[in-house]
Amino acid sequence: MDDILIPDEGVDSGHVTVTTANQQVIDYIEATFNAILDEIRRPSADGKPVLILDRIVSVKPYYDDDDFARLKWHVEAREVRYHFPGKNKDEAWRFACVGRILSEIYAALRQGVTITKRDIYYHDPALFKNQETVDRYLDDIAHTCRVTRRDLNVVASPKGLVAGLFTSSADDHTPVIQSICEGTPVNATAHIGWILVVEKEATFNALVEREFHQHLTVGPGLIVTAKGYPDLATKQFLRQVLDYAQFSIPVFGLFDWDPDGICILKCYLYGSKNLAQEHDCNIPEMRWIGLKAQDTTTCQSAYDPSRQIGKRDRIAAISMLANQEWREDTGDVLAGLQAPLAELRRMLMLNRKVEIQSLDEAQGGLEDWLADKLRAELDLW
Repeated sequence: MDDILIPDEGVDSGHVTVTTANQQVIDYIEATFNAILDEIRRPSADGKPVLILDRIVSVKPYYDDDDFARLKWHVEAREVRYHFPGKNKDEAWRFACVGRILSEIYAALRQGVTITKRDIYYHDPALFKNQETVDRYLDDIAHTCRVTRRDLNVVASPKGLVAGLFTSSADDHTPVIQSICEGTPVNATAHIGWILVVEKEATFNALVEREFHQHLTVGPGLIVTAKGYPDLATKQFLRQVLDYAQFSIPVFGLFDWDPDGICILKCYLYGSKNLAQEHDCNIPEMRWIGLKAQDTTTCQSAYDPSRQIGKRDRIAAISMLANQEWREDTGDVLAGLQAPLAELRRMLMLNRKVEIQSLDEAQGGLEDWLADKLRAELDLW
């Protein structure tokens, strides 16, 4: 491997455990860089170094009958090639970006360490220009190697939060808020009667301050937020709690009544096109408790809590209604998404949207509204 074009500092796999998936990635990177060196070494100087990736262009969901309640994807991809020096400076830049990311992944795998997407970006921000460049190519590399992003030894920076796993002591009921990282341990779960996933950190903080995770009538539970669209670490944490709990735990989702809220719900239930390989951490059993159109009428304030839907929201809603990712290969809407799509149509018809915070203007506020919702759902459980 002496001729591999990678950083040589600290690469030592002598005592590193390498999984089969890790080895697939290592083999791809070594073969890729050896092919590039072979092209460079051509005596006629007419070599054409190239990086080849598979990029997902569309997906079609289907149920795996052998894997209960787990959605899988028929994936359609296209091959993308980046040559050096390339047809223009943009292609040369893309070649350099992919090459740099591959070298970062290779070093992480050979050293047996885990790095974040932000680590990769900040190792050369002048090259990458923005974080989205790194994110896009990481997804392409994972799909090309037919592995998950975890198998690249690359994770997202932690953003999820959880309250209710434990308190600081038996006598002190001050809630302990934990960050959710890759591998966050889940130990004692016997006290967890329910899990509530909320869209926004502000709502999460408000509920935790009121100790809603230890509510007197609905009992103890977990409150979780990924601060918007879910990251893999938060979904993996939820999946681990649900899969390894001694008893079945109901999980509920609370999101804004707008196109983003509906799309976030879908990402928890079934994932997304870019992360089609990560189907093992979807939460198809999540039950959506709101917001819905009927909930927006509970506000008893003197002003209308709704806002007009903007152009971006309208375009997003229309796209979601037509998107095949929301349907089985038979054309039927996926289980759990019929009601959300109906709510999208109501938003478009009324030209309005509402945020969760509006419930604080209702009689009893968000806490009473939520307690009533959870009591009704738990009675049906």
